[in-house]
Amino acid sequence: MLQKTIKEFIRPGRLPQVGPDDSVATAIEVMRSQHAYCVAVIDAGRLVGVFTERDFLNRVTAERRPIAGTAMREVMTPDPVTLGVDDCISYAINKMAVGGFRNVPIVDADGVTVALLDTRDVVAHLSDLFDALDEQGSERVEDREWTDIGGGA
Repeated sequence: MLQKTIKEFIRPGRLPQVGPDDSVATAIEVMRSQHAYCVAVIDAGRLVGVFTERDFLNRVTAERRPIAGTAMREVMTPDPVTLGVDDCISYAINKMAVGGFRNVPIVDADGVTVALLDTRDVVAHLSDLFDALDEQGSERVEDREWTDIGGGA
């Protein structure tokens, strides 16, 4: 199950987004209405940044910027790391852990942003994985066959 690809479990159509000239207030409203931790900042169909709760705290609130008068381009995280729909979840977990990311944009084969992967998605997947392992019974971990999925040093 750790080799499952992102497209196999991500919530389809979940892409909260704003434009680079939209205000922080607009981004917050989109995040609130879609129960999202961040928004993708899309310009002419291309991902140019993300705006997260951390960005709001560190770049807006901490600097006492007005939410109605501050544009996304001023406070977003530009050129974010992305993952592909065909990347496996174990790679996504590693990438998020190493990079300290709570949210990662997911792009298709053409580079079009199709969704945002967040920690809730990962935790839900891991919960399903542990439930499936639990259903397998009391088999000892030492007796299970493991597959090397890479990513190690």
